[in-house]
Amino acid sequence: MSDEMLKIYEELLRQINRVYNNYAEQIKRLNNMWSDYKTAVNNVKKNWDADYVLLTLRANELKASIDSIREELDMLKVKKDLGLINDEEYSKTFAELTDTLTKLSNMYEEARSKIDEIDRGIKEHWFRSMDVTTLTTDQVDSMIKELEDGKARGEIPEDVYARVKSDLELIKRVVQALALIKTESKA
Repeated sequence: MSDEMLKIYEELLRQINRVYNNYAEQIKRLNNMWSDYKTAVNNVKKNWDADYVLLTLRANELKASIDSIREELDMLKVKKDLGLINDEEYSKTFAELTDTLTKLSNMYEEARSKIDEIDRGIKEHWFRSMDVTTLTTDQVDSMIKELEDGKARGEIPEDVYARVKSDLELIKRVVQALALIKTESKA
């Protein structure tokens, strides 16, 4: 009876080992994919931080042109009110400026919308990849210090520095809130 029982348990152990090996391999693959994901997200975020500044500058140039056209429209109205231009010239110029203003405004709104959409998407992935549930405020402070050191060495432009620092400050607040929640749940 003991030999039969031993064989049954040996078979049971073989089944457990097969299942264990299967899941251990899957966990290993998941860990590798997670590591690759975090690396990819950090690379995309790093590139985006620089491109975001450039795209925002371009969008701001477009916004400045829109503001300039609005000023031209105001000046055009003043010229008409003062009798410096006739109704026909006013109507023609007003129509041209209004058409240009509408087109540039649509371009600006489209550009801002796309920039904001990409920014939200990248931040969403970046926050996920941070796994803030395992971060400590000391780790975030260390990231901020590393960022500040890079800026001091001239490796990080001011615009990128301000943007990344703002993101890290947000993460720090989230980590602090999570720490508070964990502390309260233990009490």
